[in-house]
Amino acid sequence: MGAGVCLALLTPILIFLIFLVQALFSTRQLVSLSDKDQTVIGKPLFFPVTFNHMRFIPKKDRFSNRFLLMGVPVGLRCRIGNAVAIDDKSLDLHRPPGEKLTRNRIFSHLSCWFSFDSIRYLHRGSHDLDLREKLDQFLISENQDPSKWPYAYLLAVPQFLGWSRAVVTWWYLYSEARELDAMILEINNSYDEKRNVFLKVNRVSEPQSPQSTELPATSTYLDSRCKVQSLLSNPQSTFYKGIWTKRIFASPFEKVNGQVTNRFMDPLQPESWKFNAPFSNMTTLGESGEVKMATRMTCAETPLDPTQMTTLQLVKFLLRWTLPGTLTTIFIIATAIRIRFTGLMKMMRKPPVRSGSVGRHPTKTELDLEPFFRSYLTHCVETHPDPVEITYLPCRSFSTETIHLRSPSCSDKESSAVGIKHLTIEPAEPEFYTRITTYADMHTALEKETQSTDHEADQSAQRLIVSDSALLGSILESNPSPKTEKQSSGAKSTKVQFLLFLCRAGLRLSFMDDFVLGSLDLDAGERYVSAVIRYSIMERVAFGSEDLLWLYGVVGGLVMRWFMLEGILFVAQL
Repeated sequence: MGAGVCLALLTPILIFLIFLVQALFSTRQLVSLSDKDQTVIGKPLFFPVTFNHMRFIPKKDRFSNRFLLMGVPVGLRCRIGNAVAIDDKSLDLHRPPGEKLTRNRIFSHLSCWFSFDSIRYLHRGSHDLDLREKLDQFLISENQDPSKWPYAYLLAVPQFLGWSRAVVTWWYLYSEARELDAMILEINNSYDEKRNVFLKVNRVSEPQSPQSTELPATSTYLDSRCKVQSLLSNPQSTFYKGIWTKRIFASPFEKVNGQVTNRFMDPLQPESWKFNAPFSNMTTLGESGEVKMATRMTCAETPLDPTQMTTLQLVKFLLRWTLPGTLTTIFIIATAIRIRFTGLMKMMRKPPVRSGSVGRHPTKTELDLEPFFRSYLTHCVETHPDPVEITYLPCRSFSTETIHLRSPSCSDKESSAVGIKHLTIEPAEPEFYTRITTYADMHTALEKETQSTDHEADQSAQRLIVSDSALLGSILESNPSPKTEKQSSGAKSTKVQFLLFLCRAGLRLSFMDDFVLGSLDLDAGERYVSAVIRYSIMERVAFGSEDLLWLYGVVGGLVMRWFMLEGILFVAQL
């Protein structure tokens, strides 16, 4: 047993040392992963930064922490030895909900110290798209023309061993003249939610030294094959400013609403790297215009080019700056606890996200149940007698789809002349898909899900965001009872119904249960029951956590194997 404990302690240390040696002693030349020649703005740089937070209202408080950002030219796909991987599609870095941590995925994380995986940025998903393609999609969704900003530079916390925690991710968008012209801020909170904010920026002051209106001619190639050309930016102001409205629960001490002003410096210019230079300032204003809090980010050191660092410089840098980034979440939680229990401020409960925000990552159970709600909604529209059109937006935490459902009468000329009624429906958070399966009737479900939750942080927050609740109610209430012949015969069908009754503790089945059993085939019914059973067990014994349920399974499996081994040894001794 002692040897086993020692081995368990030494193995992670040995793996870490091998991981470190692999990153240090591989060549650190930039190798493009694209077959095409590219022209980008800037180059990959490490940005060690210090983040200062000052609160003025309702109580004064301040704290600071440091972490590592990395600047990445958007559109560049490359490897820098085993130190940095940017949009390397050969790596399997993403684990979908419910999937096991495979050997290939483990080795992918261990093959490179820092990595950037486009799936983490802007809308979630779309692993097949690179950073530039995701940026273009987002701009189009914001009714913007991506061609206005042919160059972009991303400043984000790099991923280390599959872990990354960034309060804000900055996208700097440059015009054809290579001047900073717009920004995208990805605001992330501690609940795994995010809000992507697009804003145009304006010049605040003239540059400290005269700038030519002509574009800088200097350019360099980042790789030895001369496939990636890097251009300089061309700022016409020392500072740039933008204003946006806060619509996310960014802090447990702040309400959702608020006005925020930002002042930026161009991250590609050495003037922004000077000690104590206000690299990025963010100020939150109250309803009457008073300053509630301010954050300031400055460079703790001059940014470093990973391709130019010596082995000694790199090992010092990695050991010094890797850990602060991985401990950001712990630091934020510890600071929140200090503020709460010293009586400075009261913590508020998290409200549902606003429309336009991205909820937390979904669980496998939630993903499995979403198609059944979609089928129910489709069934209701297809059987509705009046001309209606529903625009259904699946929860934005895992989908960017927009689904249009039209009743059959929409195709009739007479009905079209009267006018088609339109409705938009959007579940705010992924837990909607598990919760909707528990209601005894549709009327109760609609009343509970569409009413304001009356959170202190956001009085208008809703679990189900609906443009016309009365119209949705009329569509769902006019839905005829589902056919029952599919559930009336066969041992397989009886088994499905029996399992559902067990989940409902012998009480009446929910309206979703009735729909699935009456309208869908038995295979779909079994998938539904499997997801419902998993959810029921999670709620009763695992505090609603799918991860904890998985851990129960692992521990239970180990205990069973131990009992079996003990039983075999006991029998052998007889």
